[in-house]
Amino acid sequence: MKGTKQKQPVPTKAPSKTTTTTTASGQRNPATANRNSKEAFVKKLQICMKHYDYKDETKDVRGKTERLNAINELQQMLSDQKNVATLIIPNLDEVMQMIEKNIFRPLPNVNKKNLAFSETGMDQEEEVDPAWPHLQGIYEFFLQLVINEAVDVKSLKVYVTPQFVQEFLELFDSEESVERDYLKNILHKLYAKLVPRRKMIRKAINECFYSLIHETHKFNGAAELLDILASIISGFAVPLRDEHVIFFKNVIIPLHKVQTCSQFYEQLLRCSMLFLTKDRTLAIPLLEGLLKYWPFANCIKETLFLTELQEVLEVCEVDKVEHLIPKLFKRIVRCIGGIHLQVADRAMCFFENDYFLNILKTYKDKTFPMLVPVIVDLADNHWHKILQESLIALKTILKEIDPFAFEEALRMNANQKKQFAVKQDEDDRKNFDKKWERLNNKLKQQDGSYAEPEYPFKQSNLIRDFNELYQKIYDKEKYINL
Repeated sequence: MKGTKQKQPVPTKAPSKTTTTTTASGQRNPATANRNSKEAFVKKLQICMKHYDYKDETKDVRGKTERLNAINELQQMLSDQKNVATLIIPNLDEVMQMIEKNIFRPLPNVNKKNLAFSETGMDQEEEVDPAWPHLQGIYEFFLQLVINEAVDVKSLKVYVTPQFVQEFLELFDSEESVERDYLKNILHKLYAKLVPRRKMIRKAINECFYSLIHETHKFNGAAELLDILASIISGFAVPLRDEHVIFFKNVIIPLHKVQTCSQFYEQLLRCSMLFLTKDRTLAIPLLEGLLKYWPFANCIKETLFLTELQEVLEVCEVDKVEHLIPKLFKRIVRCIGGIHLQVADRAMCFFENDYFLNILKTYKDKTFPMLVPVIVDLADNHWHKILQESLIALKTILKEIDPFAFEEALRMNANQKKQFAVKQDEDDRKNFDKKWERLNNKLKQQDGSYAEPEYPFKQSNLIRDFNELYQKIYDKEKYINL
């Protein structure tokens, strides 16, 4: 009909699906997107919790690769604070569960020392834990999680329980030095961040050291733990609290007696001296401990003790060490007259120290009788030319300090026998041999069945024939020749 308009067809909307993640305007549905993100995040955590046999590189290659990728993606998520707030913190239970399942494990027995060098004469390649590359990412993720500012103390301290700290400290016995470095950094950051857990962490470290002192005598992570303690000690307020003084006397001092303490002596010395800067009166207990736990037949450890002894004496007040003078100078005299050249040379360095010379002069009525006869004897008879020259110079110094006390000490000890590393006279040796021969002849007359024993000190014998180590080598060579 004319004048009428035709109606245009109205486009109909496509029915919206409930499963889509977009709205009618083309925007993503936030709730659905968040749910999918959470599911993907939890799936990554589950992948990271899977365990594989890392000793066999041909097994589960796809699963291991997938796991490494998941670990890398988790590390990248920590760099985005939005992901931290929306995914990591709300799922902190699952995150900590994943970390604990990975790192809390029986430590592998990995040989990190060339024990076969003495037998083969060749360096052996160190074994590497095959699982470590798959653990390193977990440690890096844990470290970044702890230092992340979005992860607050209230959220994190729930998981740092006494059991967690104990199991964490046991990991310090790992043979992998890189793993121990991660553990040290993580524990240090946890201690700095979780103020309410500091006392608990210190107590757990104390118990770890008690075990080292009284039970195991070997712990790979002692140096790392002492590094952490050095930072903690430097922050102690003065005057020191009773618990810190008890820790010094019950842990720091007894650690000197541990057989393997040379492996962590640098860190132990640092902790000792930090305590002395906080309280100088602790120098006396430390001196007493050093003299009490002095090493036997260990020249390396003895040299370390002499170095620390000299540093501690510089902190002590002269009038406080009077009761230790006999033990102190007796030990120094033994070191100078000992058979180890390095120990003797290090002990001679004491007489270049003004603090020590002040102690020597203050108590010369006690020190000269112990020191002068031995120095004079060694200056005349010591077997090493260079050290003998130093002893001659020391003899002159002692004489210049007090000539009268010097001569008096020599007169009082004129008949003292030689007991130190001096040249043995040929006549003395012959007299000893004649004495043993006379005693043996007398026993033969009394007992016809008596057989003269074979002694290593007889001039006709070789000492190596009486050494078990040489005997084992001889037996091995004999077996090879057969």
